[in-house]
Amino acid sequence: MSSKSKQEVLASTYNSSDVEQDWYDIWEKGQYFKPRKGKQNETFSIVMPPPNVTGMLHAGHALDVTTQDALIRYKRMKGFETLWLPGMDHAGIATQSVVEKMVHEKEGKTRHEFSREDFLKKIWNWKEEYGGIIAKQQRKMGASPDWDYSLFTMDPDANEAVVKVFVDLFNEGLIYQSDYIVNWDPKLQSAISDAEVEHIEVKGAFYHITYQVEGSEETLEVATTRPETMLGDTAVSVHPEDPRYQHLIGKNAIIPIINKAIPIIADEHVDRELGTGCLKVTPGHDFNDFEIGKRHNLPIVNILNLDGTLNECAGEFAGMTCKKAREKFVEKLEELGALVSIKEHTHQVGHGDRSKSIIEPMVSKQWFLNVKEMAKQAVEAVEQDDTRFYPKGWENTYFSWLREPKDWCISRQLWWGHRIPVYYCGQCEHKVAADKAPESCSKCGSQDINQDPDVLDTWFSSGLWPLSTLGWPDKERMAEKGFDRFYPTTVLVTGFDIIFFWVARMMMMGMKSAGNIPFEKVYIHAIVRDKLGRKMSKSLGNGIDPLEMIEQYGADAFRFTLAAGSGYNRTLNLDPERISGYRNFINKIWNAFRFIRPFIDESQPGLPEKAELSHHERWILSELNTITADINHSMDEFRFDDACQSIYSFLYHKFCSWFIELSKPILHGDDDQAKARRVQVLRHCFKNIVSILHPIAPYITEELWMYLKDSEDDLLIVQDYPEYDEALNFKEDQSQMNLFIEVTTAIRNLRASVDVKPKDYVNTVLFTDDKNLSEYYYQQKQNFAELAKVKNLSVLPKSEARPKKSVMQATAHTEVFLPLDGVIDLSKQIERLKNDLVKVEQGLQKLDKKLGNARFMDNAPEDVVADVRSKAKALEDKSQSLKNTLANFQN
Repeated sequence: MSSKSKQEVLASTYNSSDVEQDWYDIWEKGQYFKPRKGKQNETFSIVMPPPNVTGMLHAGHALDVTTQDALIRYKRMKGFETLWLPGMDHAGIATQSVVEKMVHEKEGKTRHEFSREDFLKKIWNWKEEYGGIIAKQQRKMGASPDWDYSLFTMDPDANEAVVKVFVDLFNEGLIYQSDYIVNWDPKLQSAISDAEVEHIEVKGAFYHITYQVEGSEETLEVATTRPETMLGDTAVSVHPEDPRYQHLIGKNAIIPIINKAIPIIADEHVDRELGTGCLKVTPGHDFNDFEIGKRHNLPIVNILNLDGTLNECAGEFAGMTCKKAREKFVEKLEELGALVSIKEHTHQVGHGDRSKSIIEPMVSKQWFLNVKEMAKQAVEAVEQDDTRFYPKGWENTYFSWLREPKDWCISRQLWWGHRIPVYYCGQCEHKVAADKAPESCSKCGSQDINQDPDVLDTWFSSGLWPLSTLGWPDKERMAEKGFDRFYPTTVLVTGFDIIFFWVARMMMMGMKSAGNIPFEKVYIHAIVRDKLGRKMSKSLGNGIDPLEMIEQYGADAFRFTLAAGSGYNRTLNLDPERISGYRNFINKIWNAFRFIRPFIDESQPGLPEKAELSHHERWILSELNTITADINHSMDEFRFDDACQSIYSFLYHKFCSWFIELSKPILHGDDDQAKARRVQVLRHCFKNIVSILHPIAPYITEELWMYLKDSEDDLLIVQDYPEYDEALNFKEDQSQMNLFIEVTTAIRNLRASVDVKPKDYVNTVLFTDDKNLSEYYYQQKQNFAELAKVKNLSVLPKSEARPKKSVMQATAHTEVFLPLDGVIDLSKQIERLKNDLVKVEQGLQKLDKKLGNARFMDNAPEDVVADVRSKAKALEDKSQSLKNTLANFQN
């Protein structure tokens, strides 16, 4: 694309909506997101964490897109062959729930009133009509993946990978079926994973109940939040070393109401310091009790139906909800005199994050994957640094699950998902795992073959994501997608909340199936919260809609805000006011370019000869060179916050505030050679500024590039990223100019502190013992005059006397004095200072009185006392400063 002509008018204000969609269309249609060979002759690939097909873009997604896209754009410009692999997750529970709700609202039916095939057609129809909205929204954020690689986790290619892995693991004996305790969602009527359980604080109670010791007058007191589960008790447990109960171990206790005898057992799980030291054991409905039951070979009694109501084992309570049964149960216990007390208790109760119903621990027949050896390999890969976490501390979260892994429950009682590829013979019950249904039973020859009705946990297909997105296991597809070039992928970017559930599983399944790690680096980004640090939720009404932020502030400002808050932190508190502030930064870039644009149209490409560069030109080039090195390092280490701070500070505080100001006399002057040099340097700097900024703020930088590029240059998205250049390292110029800036800033601050009018000139005396610095200050007399309105500049050694009636500020290297006699009306200034001193002294007296009050000191909280002391100290310092200034002015 050709550059913008000099006749084209640059708008007075930057309007993001005018350029964003146009540039995205140009990039996408021009196939700029596709992998292309670069100077590095290396690949760089990222898999996009697949958002749910039901999802809408939220602030967490926006951070995902920003960090991943910034990396891809950065590495693309660095000369890597980049590939960002997009896709969507079928989200078994979420999607089925959405469609079930829609069908119920429209047709008044449940899914059970349809055949499985008919209901699945409804889900696929919904997916085609409504699913995937988030992919369009990601484009609004400027995401640059190769969309041709898009994969849906229920696509045939993904299913092929899922089936192959399942069959292989089944045939290895690692997948098995067993009765085990799971998180049971009574509304969905399915097992769900720990990741899908949301723990909510609920007001409940501890019910203290006595169990009679069989054949004795003794009783055991237990405490439970769910007395109705007594119907499923199969033991009472005590600690083996608890002297209170050792004589009862081996005897029986009687469950009240149903008068059932259960053994009294000893188990070290019991905390003898907690409560009475007696624990009712319900293996069928409590995870810890299930483990106790396994250790002691206890029977399992299931008291619940699949919908969460009590079943026939509950006798007279059968058919009741747990809540209703609890009320009736407590009444019965009171009648029998077995209820000791009820104590209010607030505790965490698991709820389904989709159904919002209370999760019931329940034993049911499920499919499990033995991950012990796979987990061991996954741990070793990180220990040996084959895969590295950023920040490193997150590897401890990863290790905490993988070093003590539990067999993974991989089955779900849903219809939407990858159906478990196990087939049963209706005659002899022989079962086999296969990629398609066998025509007949290999054992008895019967053709009565049925497939297992369950589907796989969504995390199973997600765990294969780096493989399936690159065509695995089909050789032809792998070659087409470049599996050998892009696997292992380079970086995984995700949040810490799914390290257990996704990162660990991809590591295990990638190493097991492909024999290699799925990614070399794992960057764990922050979790986005609101400006007060609270989780965003509908109930709080504190969510931030990324599309609204883009419409209001522009994608670049929103992306820069997210990147500026993303480094190695755990949380990112997102405030629209901050986005507004960074929109001002984007506008600053636009306005800075508007200023220099009229001068650069006739500029020569490149830079002037080094010997021709002025002091200020060498300074700005060296400053730019320094931040270029810093930003390259920050981006390589995923310190997006540091990278943003570096370019923000340079552009605001060096390039705009100083270099452009220093350039104005030259640009408007008569020295054509100096002007030509300065314009070359300005153009070079701005080309580098937009190049550095492009990965984070792609739209405005691509737009400005069209005014900066040479006619033969391609788009900025594929330009070389700026690198550190030793030839542009001018340390002495950099050091001296930064000292000049510090002193000039001090002069400006002193002028403001005594209300010197902006147009009035002042005399200034600098004190330093550095002879080179003294000489440099004298050389900058003209710049001090132009930038700080200095009339006469004196530079003296520190042994000389300081001027009277002056204001002063000290830097690490120079003392700056402004004599005020004849500059301002000292009598008015002295009067103002006296009034200020009276107010300060009055405030200090009040605080001293409070600190001298024994009642206050004895009763006030420590932080309140500390705050009062801090304020008193600040007023003491201010009082002394005012007194010193008054003494100086009055002498």
